[in-house]
Amino acid sequence: MIRRLTPRDAAIWREIRLEALRTDPQAFSSRYEDWADRPLSDFTARLAGAGIFIFEDAGAALGAAILSPDADPARTGRGRVEAVFTRPHARGRGISTGLVRAIVSAARDQGLVELFLDVHARNSAARRVYERAGFAVTADRPEGSNKACEITMRLALGGPLAVAEGH
Repeated sequence: MIRRLTPRDAAIWREIRLEALRTDPQAFSSRYEDWADRPLSDFTARLAGAGIFIFEDAGAALGAAILSPDADPARTGRGRVEAVFTRPHARGRGISTGLVRAIVSAARDQGLVELFLDVHARNSAARRVYERAGFAVTADRPEGSNKACEITMRLALGGPLAVAEGH
């Protein structure tokens, strides 16, 4: 089951986020050391500022992903997919695919017209997940892109911004 976390779920978010940073450090721009000693209130604050989704099975969080608003408030209608992670023992079950689909659905429900994400070129499994969801590599790197990643991908969701920009 996929659900959106609330601030009451900060301990769940902390646990899975730290595991992601510890087990797959090359996949993220954040570092485990930067988050490991942070208080639970920092994780609670992150939950208040972004849509964080988890995949749960039998009460255990097996994967997580974030839908964040664009860093530039002037670019309304745009969002970012961040921190997609599936625990190693649960990979190969379509969890990341389900999480990305949930984010795309939530973005549409919020009226967003496009989504961006950054991914390392060598992360072929993640790229396949994003491509199956309709994301395509873009030549432009939008402001706020993760410069540590080599590839930015975009998904047009429709609406006035996408039409006005000719996408």
